[in-house]
Order: sequence, then C-alpha cells, then structure tokens
Amino acid sequence: MTSTRLVVLLVLLLQSTALLLAFNLETRIPIIKRGSQGSYFGFSVAEHQEHHEDRSPKYLSRMLIGAPLDQNRQPGTNRSGALWQCPMTSDPEDCEQVITDGRKSTDSDELVPPMDKELKDGQWLGVTVRSAGVGGKVMVCAHRHVERFNKDSLWGQGQCYILTQDLQFHELKKPCSGKPTIRAHEQFGYCQAGTSGVLTPSDDYAVIGTPGPHTWRGTLYVMTVSDDFIKKDTVIYSSPMQEESPVSKYSYLGMSVAVGNFFGSGLAYAAGAPRSNGTGQVILFTRHHQKPIMEVTLTLNGEQFGSSFGYEMTSADVNGDKLSDLIVAAPFYYGKKEGGAVYVYTRLCKNSRESDKCKPTKLVGREESRFGFALTNLKDINNDGYEDIAVGAPYEGMGTVYIYLGSKNGLITTPSQVIHSENLPERLKTFGYSLSGGLDMDHNGYPDLLVGAYENDAVALFRTRQIIDIVTTVKFPHKDGVYSPDKMEPIDPNKVGCLEDPTSELACFSFETCCETRKPSKQEKFGRLKLMSYIEAETYAGTKKFSRVWFGRDATNRPHYVRRVASLDAAKTMYCQKEIVYLKENTRDIQSPIKFRLNYTLIQDEPVMPARGDPLPDIDRYPILNQQHAARIFEANFQKDCGNNDICESDLQLVAALNLPHSSKNRSEYDLLLGESEELVVDVNVTNWGESAYEAQLFVQHSASLSYIGFKQNDSAICNLHNATCISCIIGNPFKKNKSVNVQVRFDPKYIEDGENKLKFDVFVNSTSKEVKGNETMKLAAKVFKRAEVQLVGKVPQPIFRYGGPILGESAVKNFNDVGPRVVYLWTVFNDGPWKVNSMNVVISWPFEVANDKPHGKWLLYLEDTPVIQDQNNVRIGECQVPAGQVNHLNLQGSVGTDDLDTLLPGKPSALLDQMTNETNFVRRKRDTEKVVTTKIVVDEDGRRSHVVTMNCRTGTAKCFNIICPIVNLQKKEENKIIIRARLWNSTLAEDYPKVDSVKVISNGKIVFPEKVSIQQNNETDDKFDVEFAAHPDSSDKQEAEPVPIWIIVVAVVAGLLLLILITLILWKVGFFKRRRPDHTLSGNLQKHREDNPENEALVKHSTNIH
Repeated sequence: MTSTRLVVLLVLLLQSTALLLAFNLETRIPIIKRGSQGSYFGFSVAEHQEHHEDRSPKYLSRMLIGAPLDQNRQPGTNRSGALWQCPMTSDPEDCEQVITDGRKSTDSDELVPPMDKELKDGQWLGVTVRSAGVGGKVMVCAHRHVERFNKDSLWGQGQCYILTQDLQFHELKKPCSGKPTIRAHEQFGYCQAGTSGVLTPSDDYAVIGTPGPHTWRGTLYVMTVSDDFIKKDTVIYSSPMQEESPVSKYSYLGMSVAVGNFFGSGLAYAAGAPRSNGTGQVILFTRHHQKPIMEVTLTLNGEQFGSSFGYEMTSADVNGDKLSDLIVAAPFYYGKKEGGAVYVYTRLCKNSRESDKCKPTKLVGREESRFGFALTNLKDINNDGYEDIAVGAPYEGMGTVYIYLGSKNGLITTPSQVIHSENLPERLKTFGYSLSGGLDMDHNGYPDLLVGAYENDAVALFRTRQIIDIVTTVKFPHKDGVYSPDKMEPIDPNKVGCLEDPTSELACFSFETCCETRKPSKQEKFGRLKLMSYIEAETYAGTKKFSRVWFGRDATNRPHYVRRVASLDAAKTMYCQKEIVYLKENTRDIQSPIKFRLNYTLIQDEPVMPARGDPLPDIDRYPILNQQHAARIFEANFQKDCGNNDICESDLQLVAALNLPHSSKNRSEYDLLLGESEELVVDVNVTNWGESAYEAQLFVQHSASLSYIGFKQNDSAICNLHNATCISCIIGNPFKKNKSVNVQVRFDPKYIEDGENKLKFDVFVNSTSKEVKGNETMKLAAKVFKRAEVQLVGKVPQPIFRYGGPILGESAVKNFNDVGPRVVYLWTVFNDGPWKVNSMNVVISWPFEVANDKPHGKWLLYLEDTPVIQDQNNVRIGECQVPAGQVNHLNLQGSVGTDDLDTLLPGKPSALLDQMTNETNFVRRKRDTEKVVTTKIVVDEDGRRSHVVTMNCRTGTAKCFNIICPIVNLQKKEENKIIIRARLWNSTLAEDYPKVDSVKVISNGKIVFPEKVSIQQNNETDDKFDVEFAAHPDSSDKQEAEPVPIWIIVVAVVAGLLLLILITLILWKVGFFKRRRPDHTLSGNLQKHREDNPENEALVKHSTNIH
C-alpha cells in the first residue's frame, strides 16, 4: 500500500430514523370531550362514521363513548350506564346520550321503566362499545345486566344492543338467555356476556366474549346481525364448553376477542383467557357453516406467570401480506424496569414443528405502566401500505399511548410516536385506558386516533397530519467541479485545501445535499413551504462528545453542525446546498467513519387550541415531512493502508517483563524488595505482524498505590495517564506491518500501602483495526517484601536516686516536690531500613504501683504529664496514649493537662487501649498496712553482700499499665524519641524499704506492628528493651557503725578475765565451794517437821524417794 492517504467516501445509508415525538398524529390541538363526573365516561370508545349517499354530507363522523356508571335516560334506573355520541366540534360538552334502554317500541323515543324481572342498576351499559366502521352497525354491551327468574334467583347473564349506523335500535343479543341456571355459576348463571366484543368487517356477525359460564371457564358466541332476513344465518356459534372446553375453570375465556383472516382460509376467531394455565392463553377457533360448536385451531401460551396474556387483543396486517396478524397483550407482565408486554404474531403456525418460525415480536413497556391494557388497529396512518397499531399504557405517568408502524419486515419495534398525557393541552389521568382507530374522522385522507381517560371522564381525538414525501440525495465533487451522486476522488490528508477552498491550510472536503418534496393532492392548502435543513457531525447519537470535523469557514467557532432555511412552492420543489467540511488538526482517529445526520423539518406556525364553540383548526395547514426519508444518516470513510477489502486486519503481539528478579518459589512472579529498588519498570515490546493498526495503543493497568513517573523516551511512543490506575501509550497511527516498538513504563514504589503484599499488572494493546487473533492481556505480578530493621533502646539519664525523710500520706501531698525526685525516661526507636515503617506502636509497661496482695498497691512512679514523641530533630510530633486518670492522678500543682488523643493522632490502636484499660481499675488507694516486696541478698564481684529490692512488671513485683506510643512514617535511617516524665514516690520507699541497700525499678518496652503492616526483620531480638534505675536510702536515715579499735578489744578481754578471778576468790573464801555431810537424823527431823506443817508432805515424800 502507498503512504497513508485520506479518502473520504460518502456512503448514503438507506436506513431511516423515525422521530419519536413528532410524527403525524397532531397532539397540539386534540378534540376533547367530557362527560359527567364519576360516570367513567371514556371507559370504552369507538370511532364511527355514518354513510348516506342521499344526504349531505355523505359521511358523518361520530365519537362513541361508553360511560358504564352514568345515569341512563330510561326512567326507574340508577347509574345503569349510557352510550354517548360526540360530534367533531370544539365544544367539550356537546355530546348526546344515545337511546338504548326502555324504548316503548322500535319506532318511538318514548321510554318506559324496566320490566319487573330486570335489574338494570349497575348493569354497566357501555363497558364495551364497538363499530363495524363506515356505514356499519354499532354494538354496546352491559355485561352485568341481571334478570330475576323467581324471588330467590338473580342471574347476571349480560346483554348487548345492536344499533344501526345512525344509532337506532336494531336488535338485542342475549346469548345466555334460556340456558340452564340450576347450578348457578357452574352453568350459565353468571355469563357476563359482553365483557368483550367485536363486529366482523363484513357487518354480518357479532362476536361476544362471555367469560362466566361453567365456573368461569368462559366462552365466546358468534351471532348474526345481518339485515338480510332471507339469507340470515340463524345458528348461534360458540366454543366447546364444559369438559370439551380448551381451558380449565377460572380461565375467563372471552375476556377479549379478535377476528381476522389469520390463516388465509377465511375468518378465524381469537378469544383471550388471561388466567388460563397461570400465564394466560389465547385460543383460536374456526367456524364451520351450520355447526354450532367451533373447532379449536390453535392455542397460544403466555410466557410469564400472572402476566394475563390474552387480556386484550386486536388484529392488523402490519407486514402487508394480506393476512391478519394477531396482536396479544399481557399488561401484567413484569421484568426489571418493565411493566406490560405486547406480542405481535405475523405468522400463526398450526403445526408445532414450525413453531420456531412463528415466534412473535415482543414489545415491552415501562415498570407498572400496564403497557398493552388497550390496543387498536390504526390502519395505515403514514400511507406506506402497512397497517399500524396503537398501544395504551394508562399508568405510565398520567397515561401514555405508543404508536408503532408496520413495515415489510413486520412491526417496527421502535415507536414512531409517544404521546404523554403530561404534554397535552389538558392533562388526562388514565389516558390510554381505551383506544379506537382506523377511521378518517376529519376526511383528510388519514385515519385518526380516539383515546379514553375514564378517571377524568374524558376522551381525546387526535387527528392525523398529512405527510409530504421528501427525497434526499447527497452529491460529491469530481475533478471537473461537477457534483454527482458518484464516489468522490480520494483526498490526501497531507495535501491541504480542497475544491471549494484551495487556499485552506487544513485538509478539507465538500458535498452537496439536495431534497425534493412531493406534495399531496391538497397542496393548495399548504401555500409556500419553509424548509430547514440541519446537518450534525458525529455528536447527534450521544456516543461522542466532540466531533473531528467542523463546517464552513468560521475558524474561530468551528461549529460541528450547520443549519439552512429554504422556501419551496409549487414551482420550486428542489433545494440543494453545498457544504465544506474541515478536518481538525492532529486527528488521531483516521479509521472509523465520520458520521453525519441530515434532517429536514418544516417551519410553520404553532397551532392554537380553539375556544369553546370556535371552528376546529384546519389540520391540513399543518403537514409534516415523511420522517422516514426526511431524516438520514451518511458517513465519510477514510481510505486506509490495508488490504484489498479495505479492512485493516492487524496482528499485535506483545511481550512484557518487570525489571526485578524472578521469585525463587514461582518463576512466573517477581520479587520487589522495597527500599532497595528506587523505581519499578514495566518493559514492553510490541510487534505488528499483520496489516497496519490504526490508533494503536498500549495500556498498562497497575495498582493504585504505584505512582507513575514517566516512560523511557521513544520517538514512536507517547505515554500518559489514562486514569488513576492505567497508563496509555500511543505507539503508532498507523502502527505499520512488521514494525516493533519498545516502551519502558516507570513507577515509583515508595507509596505502596502497608496491606498490599502483591502488585499486579495487566498489559494489553488494541487499535481501531480488526485484530485477527484477538488481543490477549498479559498479566504480571510482583510479590512485595517490606524489610525494615527497627531497634528499641531506652535509658534514664540520671540512673541513681535517693529517698528518705518524712513520710507523707497521699492526702498530704500537694505538689510534685512532695512526691519525690523526678525520673525522666528516654526511649529511642530507630529504623535501619531499607524500607520505611508507616505505622507501629512502642508499648511500654509502666510500673506505677508496688506489687502487694491487694487490688492496689502503694504509689511507685507517678506520671507528671502525658509522654511525648519527638523526631530526631527534637521536634514534638505526637503524644503517647495513657489510660484515663493515670496522668497526674491527684491533680498536683504544676501539672500539664491531658490532651484529646483522638485529635492529635491519625488512628487509635483500639485493641491495645482496651487491653491496658482492662488492666487498670482506677479507684482511690487505701494506705493500709500492706505486704512489701521481698528483699534479696545480692553478692557483687568483690564479695560484698547487699540487700536489694527489684520492682519489675515482667516478674510481677510491680503493678503496671501500658503506655502506647504510635510511631508514624518512620523513614529509613531515622529515629523517634519518647520522653516520659514521672516522680518517684518517696514515702512508699522510705516507709517500706528504709534498711535495704537499694531498690531497682525496671520498665519494659517493646515494638508492636499493627496487623495490616507486614514488615519483615532479620533480627527481632532488638525489638524489646528493659530500662532500670536504682534508688538508695538517704544516709541520714541509716548510720553506718564505726570500726572498734583493737586496743579496746584487748583491754575489755583482760578486764573481763580479772573480774572473773576476783569473784571466784571471794566465793572460795566464804566456803561456797565446800560440801557438807548429810545428818543421819534428818529423817526424824523431817517427820516432825511434816507433822507440824502438813503442806510440806509432798516435798518430804519427794525427798524420801530421792534417798
């Protein structure tokens, strides 16, 4: 292929676009008629037209309105219902009630009360109103008409009046009259004949839906209404009943009826049974002459339980094949944001083997709208040869009616027009509850639509506007400057200028749009037509916000649309206009076509609703262009560097890798050690092995925590942020065959979140060309390792303290100096890297009380203020978290109050706070005599013995709580300091430990990482540290013994020996050491002495025993 060249090929698309809000039903000047309040005027409607060759006018149009709760003119009745006829006038209250009930005779208008056996109150006359069309008969029914057969028997069998074309009584149809009622509803006691009905097009038969017989199985009756008394068919035809019925009990067969030549063999009769089979069914019957029971031809099933398939029906030839098509509604169908469905059967198959060919076209309405509650055949409202239909959705807003057009391929599923009650001159509630169409009520050659709104007791007739056919063409310039519908010469985008603007500095092209109008026969009413053309490039469909081209020579505003106005009359019916289109600079998309939408509309005055009694506005003064041809889409295609089929079939292949070592455990993954790699690079190589790829782009999707740095400079690639997690790189436009490109996309990993343990990348390429093998996504993954060696150390700068002096009770302590000496702790946490630590906690076990055998001990270390955290520059960056009430618990003078930690810190380690709060229960301490910590004898290296008391949280010799110090965003090679200021409680040590040599106080600290932080360390032993200090009794309280001189010891020993000798000599001198012989008369003396002293008897006995 040659170098890239732009060839603009303007292709007219034959596809047409229908406008939804402005086709040919005129909604600005409807004819509105009203009935009495609460009468349900508009519950049923019918367009009707009298035809009399001997009268003027020959055709007289009437709107027939059923009001089933209205007061009838028959005397002796109350709210029995009425039929009204309304003329084609601007007066909303000029309708007249048609005489139906109580005529004394057929040729008299004198009315009489009902017979004694009749009960007409609440009979709902007007529930069904039907017309056979121009010059045809009229049927109006009262399905709740009751007759009394005896005192205890009232049977609601229903009845229908058949009227002549000029609304005179013709005959009364009571299909259930005379049939057995002994078993009441199990037979014909509650027929409710006339619930639905239709008159055949030939005006020979009335089809009456009767859903009540045989426990509401239901049936339909076909009865003659012919005027030919000689050839009149006297047989009453019906569907099979009782056990032969095609439906079960409570199916309501006959709730709706329709007639049509569905199979090409004459009329067939369709009856809806909306409760049959749970989903609803439609049964089609064929009538054979003189055979009362009709034959079941086909059964159609609903698709959803409770959808009431068959609730309403009509027939129309929507595809122009001369056969009737059956349209069935299921107004209670439901789906996601759907309410109501309509099924269009353009072909009905009697054989189940052909069922796939007979699937209906399905239309659905909006949620809870009851779409399909009313249906009507509009005939051909746009003169294209296909019949059209209207669908009512009375509960969409205040009511909505949809118009659908027929076509060669069946019903077009996009509505050609949507009429909302809210947009009418008068808003009508339940608008669309009843519909009637197919008659040209205003004689302009187009059928009109009559819509009922019973809740407002009103109807509205919408007249159809005449259509002006329009033919549009687009012509293209040739080298000789002549425009024709042929293809344009290719244009080189590198060559500026074009035929209509050769001096332009931009690539441009031109085309000519033409239209030709073909007016209807009544063109004299139109006068001079003003036609506006509007061309919009690309943005019309809402799929693009900006267009790649602009119109005209206005380089400042650069409009992407152009609007022109032309006048046409009988002599001039053709209009053409040339347009120049400029291609914007740096347009990347040179493969997808540039689409244009051309639309022609008529400029005309707005019609005004007439005042009451004024003539109706002439509808023919408001024609409309045929929207199927007035709106057209065409496109400009770029000639591309591709194959002969003008389709670029590219084959983009990519290879991607990360600049990281492969994982030892999984070779398909990589290892990222944070802190060692300054940046992460995705290295991608793309090769095109196929035809040129237009707008070829490379995409790298990445984790949100990665920060995009840039890409390695490459002449053929440009990378930018596509969104927060995607990088897009333009690698060529076009990216030609056999071309390769290498792109290195760089990321900064320093902001990776703590909880992210794996990085994932999706790398893929695409283009606007057709990819022959499909674009696969290459997935890369890197396992994240966060290694940071953290160390905790601590000290007390003044490690030795003294205690002693007077002992004060807690109540006597008024200031910090009364407590004791200040103790300052300095903890340091250091990060040796290589990665930062976003979050960790230093947890310090603080010995605030001496351990004892009671819930609370005596004070040991009393916190002055909240511990603070400083960075390595001694700048305060935060505070530690201390259990409530432990900072300056006694509110001593000079105290620093506690701050609200929640306002100072980014987060609260709630689990740790709960733990430390549970460990400490703050109540007022009692100063009773308590058990003290045991003293231990310690021998030092010199052999000296000393008495030492140790108070340690870990060994249980002190009562402690946790101080939690959150360390945030500690970078590598940085440190944070924790400073704790406290007072050593002097009285506790002076009272309990006055004679020991020293008291050691030990505080324990450790580093704790939150669960979401995954930090790896080679050495975790330095995550813990103990800080201790010693306190000694004051020397004034404990006096050391002076050494005794040797000479005193010698003198004392000698003096003692001399004293002992002296005492011994004295005793010897007095005879202390001499022993005397016992007296042989001792026993006799003793006997005598005992007699004189009896109390000494025991002593004497004892003495005798000794001897």
